[in-house]
Amino acid sequence: MFSKEEDKMVSMGFNSINEGFDEGVSKALNFLTEIGTDYLNERKEPEAEKTVVSIKEIGKAATLQGMENAAVNAIRALEKLLQCSIEQNTQDTTIQVLLSFGAIGKIAAEQQMETVAKLAASVLGKSGNTAALLNNERETMAVIIGLGEIGKAVTRVKFPNLSENTAICISCLGDIGKLTAQKNLEEAAVGVELMLQEMAAEAMQENLQDTVRSIAGSIEEVGKKAEDENMESAVFQASSALQTIVSYAGSKYLNDASIAAKIALESFNELDIINDEDNIKNIEAIRETMRALWVNSK
Repeated sequence: MFSKEEDKMVSMGFNSINEGFDEGVSKALNFLTEIGTDYLNERKEPEAEKTVVSIKEIGKAATLQGMENAAVNAIRALEKLLQCSIEQNTQDTTIQVLLSFGAIGKIAAEQQMETVAKLAASVLGKSGNTAALLNNERETMAVIIGLGEIGKAVTRVKFPNLSENTAICISCLGDIGKLTAQKNLEEAAVGVELMLQEMAAEAMQENLQDTVRSIAGSIEEVGKKAEDENMESAVFQASSALQTIVSYAGSKYLNDASIAAKIALESFNELDIINDEDNIKNIEAIRETMRALWVNSK
């Protein structure tokens, strides 16, 4: 449980948001960051995670109120806790922080607060590369989920063509996907492909042809890297995602996107695409794990 002082500061944060008072929000966030850091240094992980949740909720509320500075400050506060959590090797808290970036960034994208969404996505992209390099698959998966949720939200806003934030999410996911394939983190590689496929579905719904083409290219790159590493499930998911794009984009008369996905699909060796029950089960299990992780973090 929080102390009375902590409860007081959390209440101050929310009250300040209701009043549009940036300084009050900043004061609350600074206090929570300091106390959260203390908890982590003392290895009090449950208390630290509660602090992370409070900062996340303040950040989400600030974003919904259009308070950009407060939302940015919440992300910066979470960054400090992320660094401390990594140093203390408190993985559950690290994952909680990473998912929090996704939660704030998703709302920012929906509210068309591009600076906040961009910051959240950029922090996640950097964190994902680091986690993958260190073979931290659970942390990498949290990053993938966060980036995917921001990416889908940005795509739904109906920007003409390919927006900067959409491009950032696609690029970050693609880079992480290639790295995870190279590091033989197959679940994470499949996770990237699943998120890119979901982004493509949103883009096709909004007739964003350039976005779909870019996503198809990223899926191909991840899938080809997985093919090099003999990762059956990742290769199958890449080919399946591209086939879905070919069919659906064609039905939406997104001809350029459909052709791009078809060319990407043809780059795979048919013998490497093993469509068997085990691969399908593996992919569905990964999808369900990701869904549960995101739902439980909200």
